[in-house]
Amino acid sequence: MKLRGRVEKRDLEGGIYLLVQAGGAKTTLLGARAELAGAVGQEVEIEGEAGGGFGLAMSGPQVKVLAVKKI
Repeated sequence: MKLRGRVEKRDLEGGIYLLVQAGGAKTTLLGARAELAGAVGQEVEIEGEAGGGFGLAMSGPQVKVLAVKKI
């Protein structure tokens, strides 16, 4: 799957990354922490696969990140 939006970091569960889409939907991003850290506040396209649920942060569905492309 491919998703577009802005990367945000939240200090929950030791630090999580979220993708905030244009309509306000939030997706918790799993993996690729170094790439996501360099993209905080930027618009990106995420290629990933469904991560299977919600984490303790309850910040939207989870997606395992396979690739990050700044746009």
